[in-house]
Amino acid sequence: MEAHLRHCDDCRDAAAEADAVAEGLTAAPASVLAALDKRLEGAARFEHLLPNVADLFDLSQNDARALLETIDKASSWADELAQGVWLCPVKPGPKVADAFTVLVKVEPGAVFPTHTHGSRERVLILEGGYLDVGGTEFWRGELDVREPGTTHSFTGLPGLGCICAAVMSPMAKEHE
Repeated sequence: MEAHLRHCDDCRDAAAEADAVAEGLTAAPASVLAALDKRLEGAARFEHLLPNVADLFDLSQNDARALLETIDKASSWADELAQGVWLCPVKPGPKVADAFTVLVKVEPGAVFPTHTHGSRERVLILEGGYLDVGGTEFWRGELDVREPGTTHSFTGLPGLGCICAAVMSPMAKEHE
């Protein structure tokens, strides 16, 4: 490519123009950064995940937004499952009313205890991420689905921790 640019005026001009554009992209105006900061504070930081949360818990988008507004309130995290692992019960909509529904907060480096799923579980990562005992990392916006019989634990990522939304389907009843 360098050899071509030495001999082609048109491509050399296009490359110089691309370099100039790239240099202009390295520094965003302060007003853009301030607007971005505002969109990323409080519950607004979850706005892009709102449809996923509403679907997971079978809630209206307004009810899902109200739920996400509770995440930063210390009083929402009353149930400590293990050191650095907190639960916030969620009242879901009718489609998942019989399921176990919670928000989970895992502090950086904290370990969610080893457990075996008796039914299907879906976990939507809302913030940060975690490292599963099997070595897979799950990050913001990803959905971790576990089938019945799956055994695992996970650790909040160093420096980030994790906040996620979880729905464990009701256990299937045995037919007589």
